[in-house]
Amino acid sequence: MADQDILIGPGRLYRAPLAEANPDESTVAFGAAWGGAWVDMGDLIEGSPVTLGMPEEFTKVYTEQSTSAKNAVRTRREPVIKCSLAEHSIANMAILLQGTAEATAAAGGGQKGYSEIPFGDQSEIDFYKWGIEAYRKDASDNVHPVRWFLHKGYIRMSGDTAYAKRTPTGIPVEVTVLGDGSQTAGEELGILQIVTAQATAT
Repeated sequence: MADQDILIGPGRLYRAPLAEANPDESTVAFGAAWGGAWVDMGDLIEGSPVTLGMPEEFTKVYTEQSTSAKNAVRTRREPVIKCSLAEHSIANMAILLQGTAEATAAAGGGQKGYSEIPFGDQSEIDFYKWGIEAYRKDASDNVHPVRWFLHKGYIRMSGDTAYAKRTPTGIPVEVTVLGDGSQTAGEELGILQIVTAQATAT
């Protein structure tokens, strides 16, 4: 096992409109803005890192003559992203509540600036493209990004938001990733991109 394949360090969560282009692996360094319509979801509560799970289900085929399975087929693969947002930004909250942020700036006099996010009980869901960024170091100690691009998914609040005096207030969220039939066969869920070396001079 190569030392550079052992990763340590925080990850970040990004969102974008569906079909947004991925950041360029050669020009967008780790920690830099992804450009385009990509939005960094902000800092995460310590102890609640961004995680990506891959729950799967399989159907196995058994025969009467044997106790071991003879074949298997995958019947479900559903990537899930989890974390706890530290930033209660208007943009983040509007996405979570699937509402429209309405802001009123201070108008002078007795009017204070404020923002409102009306939200309801609609059944339709907003979908976004999602990204996760971490990093690795190559053999020369250069930092390179490790990026997951998930083509289509929806976000929801996955737990209670606690306003407590002894702990920071985090917003637990979960992103469920769906298959995107508009992608190339074999890429319907997403792409894992691992940058491994510096570009060579031309």
